[in-house]
Amino acid sequence: MIRELLLVVLSAAAWGVQAAESSATITILEGEALIYRGTGRLHAAEGVRLAAGDIVETGASGFMQIELPDQSVAQFGPATRVMLNVVTVRQKAERWFYVMNGWGKVTGSKANPRVAPGYEVRSRLFEIPANAAVFAFRVTPAEVTLFAERGEVRVSELQSSGPAIAVPLVLGDYYHRKAGARGAVNPGGMQAFLSAMPRFFRDSLPLRIERYRSEEVRAKEAPDFSYADVEVWLKAEPAVRRQFVQRWRPKVREAAFRSALVTNLAAHPEWDPILFPEKYLPKKPAPPRPAASVPAPSAGAVTVPTDK
Repeated sequence: MIRELLLVVLSAAAWGVQAAESSATITILEGEALIYRGTGRLHAAEGVRLAAGDIVETGASGFMQIELPDQSVAQFGPATRVMLNVVTVRQKAERWFYVMNGWGKVTGSKANPRVAPGYEVRSRLFEIPANAAVFAFRVTPAEVTLFAERGEVRVSELQSSGPAIAVPLVLGDYYHRKAGARGAVNPGGMQAFLSAMPRFFRDSLPLRIERYRSEEVRAKEAPDFSYADVEVWLKAEPAVRRQFVQRWRPKVREAAFRSALVTNLAAHPEWDPILFPEKYLPKKPAPPRPAASVPAPSAGAVTVPTDK
């Protein structure tokens, strides 16, 4: 646990050093969106720079475009939840966002070797490495659908056990996978997917990161969040949800948040030591048993000698 926390701290520090040149910036925003940062919540706005660990949540009719300096772009449609993160491996920053649910479209990096690469896409069912392709996708708890608009997309199907399975897609391919099953390429249903796709995904929107390169827009604070607001993250797969134990630990002091954690403890047992630390205290050694004592003879008792 200590090693994991140290890695998180070091990664966050590395991200902060590079923020001026390599952080993602919200460049287009339609409707409302929220940013969950630390134990607080912020109102998203155009020009706000996102940090490692931020969770972005768009409204029911929202749309957001974020850009990196390498001209890679990620767009998120209505009712979408994603978490942005960064890890540093061998002094190289690897950026990814995890899609909990909703619509997304990625336009890959221009592969400029002098700047950091774009974002890798991760979810419960698949991963896609950062590349120069363009693809749109929709993620729900039960399935994922994806359309390769340009270039080659290499989908890694995550398995409950064993290595991931590579599924290559080329221009015009449509991919569909349900939880617990293998995915299929071009199985039908592509027209329904394209018809339901957010209208912003159909347009070639301008890149606007240059106007915010030297201007940092500060996000305004939003009301505190409740357990229900982040329940899907607290109940995510272990590799995702465990990081929130330290991030949201101060929320245990809120009676309603604590009560909900206790009620749903079976879904996130890693919170048990935080909620009930007394259960994990070292056990005290049992007190030593007193030595058996021989009663002294009573007054007037006759001692009978024994024969030798």
